[in-house]
Amino acid sequence: MSAAVAIPLAMGFGMFAFVALGDAFFIRGVLAGLWSAAIVGVVCVLLGNRTTTLYAPRVTTTFYLGSVLFGLTHSDLAELSSAGIPWILSVFLGIIFLGGAFQALFGKLRLGSLIKFTPHPVMAGFQNAAALLILLVQSANVLGIHRRMPFTQVLGHLDEAHGLSVAIAALTILVTFKAKSWLPRVPPILVGLGCGSLCYYALMGFGLANSLGPTMGSLPAALLEPIALSGFAQSVPGAAVAPLLFLMVSAALGLAFIASMDALLCERLLDPRVTSANDSDRQLIRLGVGNMAAALLGGITAGVNLGPSNVSRANGSTSPWSVLINSLVLLATALLLMPVLAYLPRVALSSVIVVVAIQHLDPWTLKMLKRIAPDRTLWRSSLALELALALVVAIAALALNIVTAVFLGVFMAIGFFTLRMSRSVVRRQYDAGRSRSRKLRAPAAMAALAQHGHRIRVFELDGPIFFGSAERLVTEVQDSIQADTCEVILDFRRVNEIDSTGAALLKSLHESLRSRTVRVCFSGLQRPSVWVSELVDAGVVPASTSARTPLDLDHALEGAEDALLQSLPEPVTLVHSVDLDAMDLLRGLDAAQHLAVRAHLKLQHFHSGDVIFREGDSSTELFLITQGCASVELAQVGSTQIRLATFSAGTSFGELALLDAQTRSATVVADGALSCFVLSQESFFALKADSPAAAIRMLENLGSELSRRMRRANQMLYQMTD
Repeated sequence: MSAAVAIPLAMGFGMFAFVALGDAFFIRGVLAGLWSAAIVGVVCVLLGNRTTTLYAPRVTTTFYLGSVLFGLTHSDLAELSSAGIPWILSVFLGIIFLGGAFQALFGKLRLGSLIKFTPHPVMAGFQNAAALLILLVQSANVLGIHRRMPFTQVLGHLDEAHGLSVAIAALTILVTFKAKSWLPRVPPILVGLGCGSLCYYALMGFGLANSLGPTMGSLPAALLEPIALSGFAQSVPGAAVAPLLFLMVSAALGLAFIASMDALLCERLLDPRVTSANDSDRQLIRLGVGNMAAALLGGITAGVNLGPSNVSRANGSTSPWSVLINSLVLLATALLLMPVLAYLPRVALSSVIVVVAIQHLDPWTLKMLKRIAPDRTLWRSSLALELALALVVAIAALALNIVTAVFLGVFMAIGFFTLRMSRSVVRRQYDAGRSRSRKLRAPAAMAALAQHGHRIRVFELDGPIFFGSAERLVTEVQDSIQADTCEVILDFRRVNEIDSTGAALLKSLHESLRSRTVRVCFSGLQRPSVWVSELVDAGVVPASTSARTPLDLDHALEGAEDALLQSLPEPVTLVHSVDLDAMDLLRGLDAAQHLAVRAHLKLQHFHSGDVIFREGDSSTELFLITQGCASVELAQVGSTQIRLATFSAGTSFGELALLDAQTRSATVVADGALSCFVLSQESFFALKADSPAAAIRMLENLGSELSRRMRRANQMLYQMTD
């Protein structure tokens, strides 16, 4: 079943590889395609391939080989321009042999994983160009023109076309596309090829032979044409052969690169689970040796064949025996059935190749093109650059040559990547008047921060800081500084790379701001990395970053707020202790109510690091801080803790469990020496009975405090999405 699919593809691609030599070598290309598919499959199994992957000539490499052979036949080199076709064929097969050697060398040097990361738009452009070119090359056969000609000349010879051939081609293409639904167990290519051939000979039987195109043609004198090694040996000592060797080596390197890239991508498509670089490298070695063997015996370059491999697996193949059987059928076809294949109508074979070419158009490109009309915003995204890159590669491949196109595409992809990476690394910027730290302070301090917090500027950075983006970062920071700005915080939590140029520009920014009496704080530098060392070496941050820089942005904001409050014309004292009667939760109570509340409170003291309660505890007490601070923490995946809030003297916490009697939603830890008045749920119920007015007032104050916290949380969420 798989061979039934592989045979027409191998024949058609081989035919295309030899198209530059004209009609006399038409069938030679067919044989070369069949021969390489058989040889490479056997060699790969003998060298250790234990999968059911099948091998055959590929669109991409065939396209490249066709352009190479065209260049050889039209070369200005004396060694080629004065040589006959046999010598040119030997040079051509020598390039294929060297390409296989370089491909094996790529695997030996473990370059498989590197080649696999060739930008997708480059491969998409190359694949589209190959598909379009193969489609265009079939135009002469589809039109029934009896002589070979470049597709660029077909429009000028439409008078030689035969309408019946066009009709057969249309029917063959239609049947090939529909065969899957009509005959699901028969390969569509085989159905289309059979239908086209039957129609051809049926019309011929009605005496319409003059209105039909040609068949494949007569067999060559020898089925196999190995490399003329003796000719090479005689020419190598001569100095004049150096330009030819240079041409062969450069062409072989391009062939090896394209064949390797195509094989690894196809292998990944066949089995996405294969991720090992060693597997990829071993595959390149096997393919390289197989292609060398095929070239020695007159074949062309082969690679991983998607269609036949999928057919083989769908029909039950589970071992490399299926690969060997496929190769045997291909060998039998090349050695025994060629007299029959010589009568195959060219229009039928070209028509199924047209279908294959259409199916080989890159799916990603087609998907993006479908989105252009309904989604105009596409052109404002990075996808526009990728589509443009694919288009440039396709045009360059058609107009110039494939090696130039691929390397041009890679360099353009690098340029586009640098352009995208040069965008602003400022994920967002804001001031502390809009988004403050998670430390809850006394009302006077919170009011001061609301009024003066704009003097603290925060920049959350994201991405690499290098020569392309650092200067833009410096400009953005300097442009945002106001006359009264006193603090700038640069958060590096999402930065993944800093080069020496970026570190030097950050140092100059630091010195520039410091000269304007603006304090610069760096957060998110605690994780060890090479780029943190770049900042240390440049003198941007001290060597002991853990001791001199805050752990995260929240702590950096807290430190900046503390400095701002103490630098105001009327400094706001950082309160470390508050009298119970002055607490906001007891605001509005008269003396008798104060006494009633105090009677139900119990004073507790905690040391630094003491856990006041844990997430999931069933305790229901309310804590009123009179001295020190306590932080609310929530466990994250990996046993790390995130600070949700810090409560300072004059604030309270634990009110949710008091109100709803549910388990604790977070853990609270004392940041230092901590003194709290504790109101249990039972004591609160007793207070309601003894002094209902005092309990109601406390609930009103508690509701106001919860409302303020909710508004603040909403503001922070809004800031995060800004």
